[in-house]
Amino acid sequence: MRLTIQAGIVRLTNRKKEILDREYFRVQTAIQFNRAGLDWLIDGIKLYSANKQQALRYGCFSLRNDLINLKQAKSFWFLKLPVHGVRGGIRVPVKPHRPFPDKSKLCESKLIKKNGRYIAMLTFEFDAPEIRKPESVLAVDFGERFTATSVILRNGSVMKAKFFGKEIRGIRRHFSWLRKRLQERGLRKVVTRIGNKENRCVSDILHKVSREIVSLADSANACIVYGDLKGIRQRTRGKRFNRIVSNMPYHKLGEMIKYKAEMLGIAVITTSEAYTSKTCHICGNEGKRRTQGLFVCNSCGEYNADLNGAINIAKKTERDLGYMPLSGASCEQALNRVVAQHHDSPPEAPCESVV
Repeated sequence: MRLTIQAGIVRLTNRKKEILDREYFRVQTAIQFNRAGLDWLIDGIKLYSANKQQALRYGCFSLRNDLINLKQAKSFWFLKLPVHGVRGGIRVPVKPHRPFPDKSKLCESKLIKKNGRYIAMLTFEFDAPEIRKPESVLAVDFGERFTATSVILRNGSVMKAKFFGKEIRGIRRHFSWLRKRLQERGLRKVVTRIGNKENRCVSDILHKVSREIVSLADSANACIVYGDLKGIRQRTRGKRFNRIVSNMPYHKLGEMIKYKAEMLGIAVITTSEAYTSKTCHICGNEGKRRTQGLFVCNSCGEYNADLNGAINIAKKTERDLGYMPLSGASCEQALNRVVAQHHDSPPEAPCESVV
């Protein structure tokens, strides 16, 4: 598997900063000329040949893996960068945002400049750990009110029900209102800028949510299962509901959970969410959702709708674990399968709000 780690370039000497600034500026100039169709001007730019080739191919300051390397000296890591006019390139100290993986291979990476600082996006390739045999199931239900609702099911017992990402809905609504007001005034550049800020805020919350979910699965030695919502946007009706569904970051959150879990050897399974939000997790009868967050069963009473869906996903997965492969698995319920009634299921687990 591959992992990209951000490593900030720090403590540059004046000479190295001048060389790096010059190389970066020339790479960006070559990219702009290429996009504008002014290819005859690119030959006159004094650039390291490999950097020029990579820039024209990928449209960024791409670093070939055979021309860069990492070495540790005392408490610092040093990255070798190929530049024009300096034989053997320059070595710059880098500070990663997390430890580099052991027994890994440094692959093709790239260099970016953000707020006047250089950041190396270093990609490592390493062997993924073996998938361990789970003792329980951690089910995740994606929704609009709560971005994710998780529950652990072990031998039919429901434990540790938690809700994540409630604030994302407020962030989305705030920026939607703000964009509408700015568009009325014709401030399109400001609209673009706040859109980037919205994505950063949401991504930060999703990273925290995915880490918490994977940590719960790791401590409980559970496999993670979440619903496959592919095609939900095509099935929605109504302008307001289309806007709500289009802003649900379920795919991004699912991918974050998947790669974080794979690094720890935790199995990740996707399953269909068909009827999990309409069926009571206690008796198996079909109920109704009076509101976005309230599920009502005529026999068993009222439950949190997201929690009810998560428990249904967990129970369906626990039944299927006996014959389902775990690595990259996907489980689908047979069309002629009847949902069994479980009158002896345990009561609803206490809930805890997280994040």
